[in-house]
Amino acid sequence: MGRLQRDHSPDTTPVSTFAQVLYRHGALMSFVAFGLWLIQGGAALDDAFYAVGQRPSLFLFAFLIILGGFIGYLKWRRYNFSGSQWLWIGYLFYISVVEEVAFRLYLPAALESQFGLVAAVVTSNLIFGLIHYFTLRWKFSHCVLTALGGIGLSRLLAQSGDLGLVILVHFVATFLNTPRPPEGSARVD
Repeated sequence: MGRLQRDHSPDTTPVSTFAQVLYRHGALMSFVAFGLWLIQGGAALDDAFYAVGQRPSLFLFAFLIILGGFIGYLKWRRYNFSGSQWLWIGYLFYISVVEEVAFRLYLPAALESQFGLVAAVVTSNLIFGLIHYFTLRWKFSHCVLTALGGIGLSRLLAQSGDLGLVILVHFVATFLNTPRPPEGSARVD
């Protein structure tokens, strides 16, 4: 069992392979982000990525520095590099983009008119944490921390106005949380 997963029950199966993570987590988050993008009409993306558009070389440089740090960390921990490790890192970046667009940009905007800004941000991040509970079978305490981390990312977005920066911070946090893909052959106790 992965360190972030709760024990499975007789009625459920654990999420113990990369394919299961893609299916249960990646597909749902992609669907949510795309649906919210359609509802919002694609609005706000240009403004949110304005800083990236103004200095794309800085964003690319930061991305490459982060990748270098990931490689150093994996070598330091003596983790094996394989194709699945690179795919996992690619997935972590992808999911960072998708989750930030959905839960820091579009969902709070969709909820703001009904709840006000602060409640919309809190609600969006509570949903963000709960989705991880069900899709990845995380322990509840980790989902609470995920929701709180999301609130922190929302604050960073509000202060910086730079979704690219927020995505990179999310990318690093997600990697440090789960640096290797799930092991398909891991035993379930």
